[in-house]
Amino acid sequence: MSDITITLCNPQTGQSESIPVANTMTIGEVVEFGKALLGMDGNLIIAKDGKPLASTTQSLAQAGVANGDLLVVMPPAARRPAPAQAPAGGLDFSNLLESTSAPAPAAGGLNFSNLLGASSGNADNPSTVFYAGMNLQDAMDANPHPKAIVKLLQEQVNLFKELNFRNPVLAQKIKGLSYDEAVQVWREYVVKGSIKTSFAISQSLNKEKDFTKRLRENPNDTEAKEYFDKKKKEREVDEQYRQVMQEYPESMGRVLMLYIDAKINEHPIQAFVDSGAQSTIMSKKMARNCGILDLVDTRFAGVAMGVGTGKILGRIHMVQLQIGHIHFPCSVTVMDDATMPMAGGDKDKAKPQDMDFLLGLDMLKRHTCSIDLTQGKLKFRLSPTEYLETPFLHEKDLDQSKGGTKGFDATKSNEELLKAQQKHDKDDSNKMEE
Repeated sequence: MSDITITLCNPQTGQSESIPVANTMTIGEVVEFGKALLGMDGNLIIAKDGKPLASTTQSLAQAGVANGDLLVVMPPAARRPAPAQAPAGGLDFSNLLESTSAPAPAAGGLNFSNLLGASSGNADNPSTVFYAGMNLQDAMDANPHPKAIVKLLQEQVNLFKELNFRNPVLAQKIKGLSYDEAVQVWREYVVKGSIKTSFAISQSLNKEKDFTKRLRENPNDTEAKEYFDKKKKEREVDEQYRQVMQEYPESMGRVLMLYIDAKINEHPIQAFVDSGAQSTIMSKKMARNCGILDLVDTRFAGVAMGVGTGKILGRIHMVQLQIGHIHFPCSVTVMDDATMPMAGGDKDKAKPQDMDFLLGLDMLKRHTCSIDLTQGKLKFRLSPTEYLETPFLHEKDLDQSKGGTKGFDATKSNEELLKAQQKHDKDDSNKMEE
């Protein structure tokens, strides 16, 4: 069980991570934690209050490290002799820099005293960095001190709303708490995440060192070669991902399927436009609702073959599909509800019967339709110079089962997500205890 909580900081990036440790842990072991947590490598040392802790075999208790202390992880070359007297009121990071006459940070540069909440000389009241339109991730990056980010969350409603959207579990935990209580909850959350991250990174680094050693000893080690080939492929995939996110971020978004408003026998429907489907189909339920189920010719019953199989109940030879003020005669295949294609929304929530009507290629070609994605419309050619245009429906017009947001209950969705994350956290804790 951990005795104290310490914060490790990389002065070159300003990144800091808090972790619970035993005070019997050696300085050398803390260095390894720093490498894993902060993504650092090479020969590193630990500094406390601007002074390096020289002996790597000393325990934290022997080195005078106490609960809540900030330890800086840095290369030995970055160290210079400490000044005779540190400035009153806070940490002086200038003695961590290689140059003996380091200039003050330029405008827009890193200011470690601000990032660590010591700019005012009082770590109990850290300053905050905020600008209009700042998002949650930028706020967390610029305000790593728990007291600073919690202060912002309690002052800026939009930041808290974003936290509630991205992490409802944490948002609900700190909602309604006093400032000090919220800071404590935030610390515990960050520490827990830091431990999981550090162990994962540490295990990955140890595994890589082991395979490097094996490959050095035996260049034909099949397992080691497969490991590094896999790592290379992962780096290439990550590089492509970063490139796409920078140049074509829209390709990572969810694609909304094409639906149009229509009517059959004055009954409103949302027709799914699918040029990849050979036939126009309708569910049995929709045929009943439109009052045309009695018109099904069962001589055309059978089984539809494609990605899956579906039971065909028959065919309605003439259905008047109303688009705007124009009626278009359509031949429709009626399928059993249970075997209808899934709607183009959330597959976990979609049901076969959510796909009511599918306007397939047969009728699109018959009525010389064109899908105009530039204008977001389906065009029916009425004459060589005349077209009927109907817009594709937006997310707000479609139910969740069809990929839209109509009827979306944010509170209910957050509650479901909260329960799922709580279950995940509980399972995670049980695994760590085992």
